[in-house]
Order: sequence, then structure tokens, then C-alpha cells
Amino acid sequence: MIFLGTQGSGKGTQLELLKKHIAEKDQYPIVQVGMGKLMRELENEDTFAGRRAKEILAGGNLIPYAVSTARFTNFLINNLTTGEEHLLIDGYPRTPEQVPALDSAMEYFKREQVTVVSLNISDEEAVKRLMGRGREDDTEEGIRKRMAWSREQTMPNIEWFKAHSARYKVVEVFGERPIEEVQQEIQQKLGLI
Repeated sequence: MIFLGTQGSGKGTQLELLKKHIAEKDQYPIVQVGMGKLMRELENEDTFAGRRAKEILAGGNLIPYAVSTARFTNFLINNLTTGEEHLLIDGYPRTPEQVPALDSAMEYFKREQVTVVSLNISDEEAVKRLMGRGREDDTEEGIRKRMAWSREQTMPNIEWFKAHSARYKVVEVFGERPIEEVQQEIQQKLGLI
């Protein structure tokens, strides 16, 4: 499953709740890849790449395609060890250029049916949520810049997934409700309850 939505949409929260639900019902291991986490880990590395990532992210910009795709692919290579794992992806692909890389990875790792959960919230709700989490890159200006970028770059990927319904099933969920309500709808739409 791939969780997409603007920052602040609740992707990580909903993914964690779903992960817990799946773990209670199924014996297969769960591999979770979060692009935000992978990029923050890179940013904290004391390397040239880490310093560049910190500089780019501090400006409210996105890590270039080649670097983010390499991090994503390396994570899959190192963590999908049996092929039986559930794969939960948070926040990738973020750009149209990353879609072919994701599609190629899904084919390589024999993921024939992939569900895309699209969490939708307004920009105003996203700003409210993100301003409350207290990260240094969460200034209102930075948040609004990322929101605009996300609407322009990430959201069109949903249309690509819809057009490729042989492999991808898109589930759209309105995220401006209580967490439990959103999770219940996700589980219902995925046929898990």
C-alpha cells in the first residue's frame, strides 16, 4: 500500500494504525518505508550528501529525484528479504519523475496489486496541523510553499495510478475528521473489516 497526501494529511498516523491492525490479523512481516524519515536520516548524516540535504530541506525544497529514488530503492533492497512481506509506503512517489521508478520497483519485487490511499485535507487544515508540531522547517511560509508544490507535483500522480488500474487501486479518503473515523473508512475501503 502507498499512502499519499500533502504534509499534515495524517499519512504517517493512519499508516501506523493500519500497520497495527494488519499485524494483529496476519503473520507476514510488515516493511514500512517513509520517505520523510529516509530524508531526515540523510539530513542528519555527517557527510556532504547529508549537509546538502539539510540545506535543501531547510529552504523548503525537495531532495532531487536521483537521491530520493536511490534511498527508496536501497531501502527496499535491504528490507524485502523474503518477498512475503506486507509493504507500506509513506509519501513516495512525490513527483511524476519518481512514478516510473516506483512502478519498476513494484514490478521487480513482484507487487502485482498495489493499493494507493490518498488522504485529502485542505491547505488551511494542513497549515494548522503542521504549525503545531514544532519542527524548525515548519514555518507558515515553508508549509505553504510545500503545499503548493505538493498540489502541483504529487497530486497528479493519483491520476496516473487511476489510469493504471491493472496494478493500482486508488482509495480516496477525506482526512479532516477524527483519526479513528478516518482509519475506519480506510479499513472498510480496503476490505479489512
